[in-house]
Parts: sequence; C-alpha cells; structure tokens
Amino acid sequence: MERHLPQRNIRYIAIGDGVDTATSAGLNFMTFKLSFNDYYSLDISNKIKAVKRRKAEKGEFFSTYAPFGYKKDPEIKNHLIINEETAPVVKRIFEMYLNGVGTPSITKILNAEKVPPPSTYLKCKRYEKCSGKWGKGVIYNILTNEVYIGTVVGKKSYKVNHKVKTRIITSKNERIYVEDKHEPIIEKEDFDLVQRKLKEPMKCRNRQNFNPLKKFIYCGECGAKATMKVHKRQVKSGEIHKHQYFICNKKSEDYYNCSNGSISTNVITPIVTEQIKQECSKIVFSKGDLTSLYEEAKRNSKDKKSLIMREIARKEKDIENIEKKVEEIYMDKLNGVIKAEDFSKFYNSYQEKKEKALSQINCLKEDLREVNNKKIINYSEIKKLAEKCLQMEELDEQLLVKLIDRIEFKGKQIKIKYKFMENK
Repeated sequence: MERHLPQRNIRYIAIGDGVDTATSAGLNFMTFKLSFNDYYSLDISNKIKAVKRRKAEKGEFFSTYAPFGYKKDPEIKNHLIINEETAPVVKRIFEMYLNGVGTPSITKILNAEKVPPPSTYLKCKRYEKCSGKWGKGVIYNILTNEVYIGTVVGKKSYKVNHKVKTRIITSKNERIYVEDKHEPIIEKEDFDLVQRKLKEPMKCRNRQNFNPLKKFIYCGECGAKATMKVHKRQVKSGEIHKHQYFICNKKSEDYYNCSNGSISTNVITPIVTEQIKQECSKIVFSKGDLTSLYEEAKRNSKDKKSLIMREIARKEKDIENIEKKVEEIYMDKLNGVIKAEDFSKFYNSYQEKKEKALSQINCLKEDLREVNNKKIINYSEIKKLAEKCLQMEELDEQLLVKLIDRIEFKGKQIKIKYKFMENK
C-alpha cells in the first residue's frame, strides 16, 4: 500500500475514517487498518475451520449432496438415511465384485441394463451435460467409500489459508473417521474383503493353473512367501501330465537360499482341508465359551474407548474456553481497554495453549483409531463360517480369506494360522 499507491500516483481519501494517503500519518493508518482487517479475516477463517472440524469429529455429514445409495434425513440435520431406490444398486455392485466381476465388466452390465448412474440424481447445472452412463471411476469410488459401512469421513481436504482457493487433499491417516453414524448398506466384513481384492494385482488373463491355497502358502523355514509352480511332462501316449507344487520363493530364486523343500498340491490340499474341518468342529461345539470371551473383549474395548472420548471432550472444552478468551480480549482491544501490543502478547499466549490442546487431541484420536481398528473376534460370525467349512466339499477361496491368515509348510508338516486365534 505505502509503496504501490505513490508509484501509481493514486491518492486514497476516506472521509468517514479520516484517512488521506497524501499525508504520511494517513498512509500509516491505512496500512495498519488493512493489516487489522487481514487479521480479522484470518480469525474468522480459523473459527469456521474449528466449527467444521467439530462437526466432522461428531460424524456429521455436511456435504452438498448425499452419496449414491443414501439421501439426507429430513428430520435430523447432517444425517444420512438409506435411499430405497439406489441402495440396491450399491449392494449389487459389491456383490458382483466379490463374485469376481471386474470394474470394467460391472460398468458394461449396468450400462447395458440402462441403470441410472449417480449423476442422474444430482439436480444441478454441473451435471446436466453428463453422458448418463456408468464409468470405471464411479464404480471404484463406490467400492472404496467408507460411507457404505456407516462411517463418516471428515477433513478430506483443506485450504492453506483464507487467501488461497486451491484445496489440498488430506492423506488417509490424517482424516477424521467416525463409525456407526448411519445405517450401513454393506457389511464391514464384505467391505474389507473388497478392499483387499482391490489391492491385489490385476488379472489380465484367466489362469489355467489355479489353486485356492496359493495366496496363503508361506515357507515354514524362512517365512518367505511360497510360489506355485507347474511341471509339465509328456508321456508315451502323448498325454500331458501336470504336477503342481509349492516352493519357497527364496529357494526358487537360488537353491541354497533356503533348506526347506517343495510340497505337492496333491499332498498339502487334503491335509489343509482336514485340519480346517477339525478346527472348525471345535468352534461349533464350544460356542458358549467363545461367546463369553468375545463379550469380555468387547467390554474392555468399550471402556478404553469411553475413557479416551471423555479426555477428548475435556480438551475440546479447553479449546472452547480459549476461543472465548480470545474473543474477550479482541473486544477489549476494539473498545480501547487494552493496547494492541498487549493484545498481541495475550493472543500469542492463548494460541500456544490452543495448539498444545489440539496436538493432545490428535494423539488421543490416534489412540482412539487404534482401539476402533483393533479387531475383536466375533465368535458368532466365526461359528457361521465354521459351519460352512464343515459343509464344503472343495476349498473355497472366499471362505478361506475370512478364516485363514497364512499356511506354513516345512517338509510335509503343515501349520495353519487362523484369523480368529492368537498364534505365537
């Protein structure tokens, strides 16, 4: 201001404020006033950010449009309810993907059946020129959106300051996750299974040599992932005989890297099948004991969660008090009760306290996230899976994913590590 106005031969006069930039006193006062207005804008911006953060921490959904499959609750503000018209489409997308249908194929199926895409339901000019067709990106966004398991995700992006319009995308570990805020469309177990499948390498072709145990087999000697190999041999009759076997990945690269041998799929498959059925039969017949263990673990987790949430609420109350104090000294400054220098000292002191409280809240939220993410074994669900395993005639990959963490082999000795057991 004090440089640009004189350079351009501009004189600013404000009769109401008694400002004339032709004089040094008027120019200095104008500079101070602009700085004060900038601080006021920054202060308002910080307060709006704080309000939005508190809404996100409460799990309120305050986006302009409800996600596909939901609609905004007319009775409760910032709450979602299931849209009976579009929710079945979301369920079908997840079911198709779990059954091995890829995102391009899902897109083709929905477009062939002329199922309306999400853009059809968004009544605004921005989406008027949309093609009205499904795309792979839309399917992927639906498959990865936590809103369908009842979770509201906040702080997905932010602005650096009030002068910059560009928004920066927040990393997933910095976002705010609040679970069980509305009725889920998809079971969490199915959602987690979809996320694991999405992270797997894409299959460009149908493999002729498939084995449902392939992704679970590890070397019991060195702990490396095992790879499946197929040895083909032509017999005198001209027929091609195939021999499938698992071998330690390190040994496959160099024979001397591991002392463990290989194991044929014809040997390991029946052993694993039998061991799984034996373990599952124990689960089915010990339902009472297992259910009591689950309830006790759930109670302990709930107590710890409540303690952390109370501490977060206390820290948030401290921040509210600090913000009130800042507002009070700000008004004192405007009314001439305190000088600008004193205001700056008080303001900086309160800001330090606020930053410290925010840092403590972030640490507590990280602890809360760990408690929420810690898997409590639901033995009633495990029992259902166990009953399915007892009835299966052949190994089912989707069932194994829910039950098994890994399978280790050492010679012909097989050790199975289950997801519902603490393996040492």
